[in-house]
Amino acid sequence: MLNTLIVEDNVPYRQSLHHLLEGRFPSMQIDEAADGREALYRALSRHFDLIFMDVRLPQGNGLDLTKVIKMFSDDTVICVITSYDILEYREAAFRNGADHFMVKGGSSEAEIVELVESLLRMRFATMIMVSDTLSCKQLNTLLSIRWPAMIVEEARDAATGLGHVTTLKPNLVLLELGLSGLSTAELVREIRDRSPRATLIGMTDELSVASQCGVDHCVPLTPMGHTELMAIVDCLQPKPTHH
Repeated sequence: MLNTLIVEDNVPYRQSLHHLLEGRFPSMQIDEAADGREALYRALSRHFDLIFMDVRLPQGNGLDLTKVIKMFSDDTVICVITSYDILEYREAAFRNGADHFMVKGGSSEAEIVELVESLLRMRFATMIMVSDTLSCKQLNTLLSIRWPAMIVEEARDAATGLGHVTTLKPNLVLLELGLSGLSTAELVREIRDRSPRATLIGMTDELSVASQCGVDHCVPLTPMGHTELMAIVDCLQPKPTHH
């Protein structure tokens, strides 16, 4: 799902935020950093979709770090968190590229959850439901390289996949036809009930069965189908608006 980094030197607060996110978004990948140096290293070593950034840190300042990280990864959403609800902090946070500002103790759990859910609604999300680990990883890598800002989640079976679909509400589902757990027709109906906006691409080497399954498109599951898959996904991407 989302790759998230919590930058906070206060251990109880960092753990509390980690547990909240982990409990509400079980598939979220969460890393932690306790000081500015570690935060910068982690943020520049991999792509994060969301960063919670404290202001006052050992070996660094959260506002300066926000500015640097945004220079290298402007699509990363950064929420500055601080114990001090001071106008100067708010102005400095947004001036340095922060997307959100929250006050510890002043922002409820519901507000934090809503922030994550709003990010999920804004980003193009893909659910890969394929039983073979290698095929799943190949598809994930293919999508992540072509569209780095895309949220990609994986599942190897129907039950796990449906759970993620309920939370993620994906724009796109890559579904292996014949995945264990439910019949393909039942699985397609369940996915459409849980995420009505999703485009379903069936993945199988027996393309003749696709028309009976209710999916929107069908491509080979093998790498032979990757070019066709990329063309379909490219057409689904939101086009930039010009003002």
